[in-house]
Amino acid sequence: MADGEVMAPGCSRPYAAAAALMALMGAFLWAIRGTAGYGGATGGTLAGFGWALLWCACSRLLGLPDRRPYAGPWAMLAITAGIAFGGFTGYGVYTSWVRGAFYLDYPNGLREVSAWPGYAMLFVCGFHWGGNTGCLMAWCAPETRLTRRDWMERIAWGTAGALAVYGMVRLMPQAFLPFYGEGIYADPANRTCTRAVGSIRNIAPHLGLVLGFLGYELRRPDRRAAALILTMALGFAAPFAAGGWWHTRLGSSLQIDWWKNWEMTIGLVGGLAFGAAFWRFNRPERPRDEPPGSIVQALARSGLHLSLPTFVLLGGAYDGYCRLRAMAPHRAGRLCLFVLTVCIPFLLRLRQRPRRGAAAACGPSLGTSLALVGLIVGAGFLVSVPPRWRLADTVLVSLYAFFVGASILLMALLRRLGRGRPASP
Repeated sequence: MADGEVMAPGCSRPYAAAAALMALMGAFLWAIRGTAGYGGATGGTLAGFGWALLWCACSRLLGLPDRRPYAGPWAMLAITAGIAFGGFTGYGVYTSWVRGAFYLDYPNGLREVSAWPGYAMLFVCGFHWGGNTGCLMAWCAPETRLTRRDWMERIAWGTAGALAVYGMVRLMPQAFLPFYGEGIYADPANRTCTRAVGSIRNIAPHLGLVLGFLGYELRRPDRRAAALILTMALGFAAPFAAGGWWHTRLGSSLQIDWWKNWEMTIGLVGGLAFGAAFWRFNRPERPRDEPPGSIVQALARSGLHLSLPTFVLLGGAYDGYCRLRAMAPHRAGRLCLFVLTVCIPFLLRLRQRPRRGAAAACGPSLGTSLALVGLIVGAGFLVSVPPRWRLADTVLVSLYAFFVGASILLMALLRRLGRGRPASP
């Protein structure tokens, strides 16, 4: 492939396979996110780390990873941190709204409510979750180099957006909270109402950050960055909202985990968003005029972008395993986790040559990425197999096995399609 050449349309099959891989594994990753041990930001770290590793693996399998703008340790860190950041917000209160049920203090104080506020809030949740991830990814490869002043302006735009949306929610809560004018949110006995207030106030700055950072990229203008942000934001917003339909099935006679169906929908379509972003924005470009900076090389050699998520991953697996079996976590167990966190990335990196220059910007080797993905899969099954089986458990584990098995086949297909392409450094 010549310098700067972009793959012709006839070579799009590998990119389609990569998108399918991220989608199928995304369904598994997002279903595990929220399982015992993987709530909130911990679960977000698991899902983000999994997608980041797959992103890096696909960059290598498709060739020329050192020429792909969104590849390497910074991209891995951006994807992991962006998905984890979204986990600091809650959205459980809105799932009853899409069923037309509004509770003062769940399960008490049931009132009928229109479903559209629930769908709208789920859309907002997905928009900020994928949008902030897209913002961090966009920062990894700006079309034009940013000066210190540019960075200060970018941060100012994001901060202004967060403050503006938060201020709007505080000044006009009646526009976002059903029945607000009746004063029900001021009664501390209405704990579900209090939870809704806290959730909306928590989500507001997350949404404002996306809008502020997007506004800055449009003002520059950096069309590639803006398009990447919107691809990720809408790619998660759509399944968050449309998938909310699964919650309307909770009263069905078929006793399966409808909540997990919603989560798998988010992961599947969210994974397709990652695949679309990879396809559209992460194709090879001309060789870099300058070698990677010292910070990039230091990050690549330190392995912190691998060690920190691995620690969260193992800790969540241990906590989830103990919770499923009603066991109390032990100090010895946590000490073992710490030792494994240090040893696993180190042992994987021993198999690599010292990474300097352009090679340092390519992220972990293919073997390291796949080994860590395997660790995530093992952790996911560990926290999904309860002591006593139910129908819902059988359905879920069977689906997980399908997602992982199909992903292995797609990975094998990618390896075959990638033969003959330029080798990874």
